[in-house]
Amino acid sequence: MIRVALCQTDTKRTAKENVEMIGRVVEKAVHEGGNVDVVVLPEDCYFDVDAPGEGEGPEALDGYFVTKTREMARKHRVNLLPGTFMLKAEDGRHYNTALFINRDGEIIGRYDKMHLMKAMDYDESKHVVGGTAPTVIDTDFGRIGIMVCYDLRFPELARGMVQDGADILFVPAFFPVGSPLPPRTDHWDTLVNSAALLNLTYVVAVNQYGRLSKDNPFGRSCVVDPWGTVITRCANRAEIAYATLDLDYQAQVRQMIATWQNRLPAYYTLR
Repeated sequence: MIRVALCQTDTKRTAKENVEMIGRVVEKAVHEGGNVDVVVLPEDCYFDVDAPGEGEGPEALDGYFVTKTREMARKHRVNLLPGTFMLKAEDGRHYNTALFINRDGEIIGRYDKMHLMKAMDYDESKHVVGGTAPTVIDTDFGRIGIMVCYDLRFPELARGMVQDGADILFVPAFFPVGSPLPPRTDHWDTLVNSAALLNLTYVVAVNQYGRLSKDNPFGRSCVVDPWGTVITRCANRAEIAYATLDLDYQAQVRQMIATWQNRLPAYYTLR
């Protein structure tokens, strides 16, 4: 049994104020969640990357954000996936980076967002360097994979990580409502649910919530089980939700549905 805390936060404050907020949220999750194994936050939870304030910009792995979040994990003896932050790149841009920090405050995994959004009048690649490899990590509660937001639209990534042994997929996100475009809340629901159902794998997806400079991320953070059932979902506000993941149940579902056993990869044409 794995206990997860989904911290659906907003990023309305300065970077320093947001780190203080994250510290309070992590503490609350650990104290109220009941033997929490891992705390998860959304993409870009450090500051508004589309409208950074003074002194807000890419940092190194020994910068303020990483140092503080490592201290939080160590203080509370909890695994922490603190959303994503801007990690300095060599060419003056940055990576959109998710770190997995263990209970000792050690970084045991790093994922640089691979699929950069170049659509809907937005080009993430102007400022962000895309990652070049998936990330699957062995933790003290199982083997996990990490995706970030737009990665959900590329099913090969989730499938490959589960093929590589991932028991759980974590998805920090900044998924907006789409204004003035048509709403995309239904996209979020379908993408998260299908990642779980197609791979018979728990998906823990944590989205931001609230008005920012250019967008309105709508929350709907959730955990979907390998049967495709939503077992917890955050309300329409900044809040914490909890779920218990049962890997024995996941093994039973995989045996019952048997799509992993009945695959025909020799007949697939993948390019």
